Amino acid sequence: MKHPEITDRQREILLKTLELYISTGSPVGSHVLADEVGTSSSTVRAELSDLESRGLLTHPHTSAGRVPTDAGYRFYVDSLIDVGPETNAPLEAVERHDNLDELLRDISEGMSDVTRLLAVVAGPSAIGESLSRVDFLPLPEKSLLLVVSMESGASSSATVTLPANVEEDELREIFTALNSWLGGREIGRDFELAKAARKALADHDPLVIEAVLDAVEALGRANERGVFVRGASALLSHLDDLDPESVAAVVEIFERRRWLLRLMGDALQRSVSAGGSGIIVSIGAENVFHGLGGTSLVAAAYSSHERPFGVVSLIGPKRMDYDSAITTVRSASETLTHYLNARF
Repeated sequence: MKHPEITDRQREILLKTLELYISTGSPVGSHVLADEVGTSSSTVRAELSDLESRGLLTHPHTSAGRVPTDAGYRFYVDSLIDVGPETNAPLEAVERHDNLDELLRDISEGMSDVTRLLAVVAGPSAIGESLSRVDFLPLPEKSLLLVVSMESGASSSATVTLPANVEEDELREIFTALNSWLGGREIGRDFELAKAARKALADHDPLVIEAVLDAVEALGRANERGVFVRGASALLSHLDDLDPESVAAVVEIFERRRWLLRLMGDALQRSVSAGGSGIIVSIGAENVFHGLGGTSLVAAAYSSHERPFGVVSLIGPKRMDYDSAITTVRSASETLTHYLNARF
């Protein structure tokens, strides 16, 4: 996002206004800022007026103090991301975790505990993991051993009994065509193989194809790493900073799984596209759902051997401690990436 051109002094005053407003929740007046930045109150008032004309600050009708606009928050957040963290200690050691689901759950709890915000950690197929390929091994009595492999490296297998005998050459043709069609298909939200796959395999017995596709879909979903949400009570502790519409929107999104998956999927795609640190922050109206206009989301993708695997995020009021949220999300992302690279 392109920011308005401002002077170094205006930048100092703007950032200090954001810091004071976030810490106190009260509009920030020129006298307080004058003490903070070592400039006269009249000079500060003139700079605040200019910053307001540029859309970075506003003021309530009942107060002469200023509060940030969404554009002001964006300027502040981008300055934090550009500078990077002074320290970035991991949330916790992960060596004791032998199960990824347990680690995802613990990471979400740790993120919420540290920041007192709502934490959401999503695994791969919950937000659309790509399927890599399907392999088969013929077995006696019309049976096959199917092995489904995901882009993340996870795999699962099962024995499937076909409704009719199929020669091995024809099976090879079926799975060659199936792998050509399946490569890169996402599962989780809209994994519907039936129509398109049946069309691609129309030259073969439809009952056999249906049995194979049902098994592939079931095995793909068996690899799912779910969505772990922690900190609902933490969100409720911020009710004074959230308008009723935002609270209602958050509750509804978390009651409707497909909306939550869309929110996490959007965060994952934006994080991957962002490059660099991969930290993305959606402020107010920037959120994918209009009803979240009173909230901010801080998120980052985590990966396995340079492939995006899932996403970690924090959700709270716009008046949140962004420095802490960004540092925590970065730490969680790096912790999970380190774990996956070491274990898989």
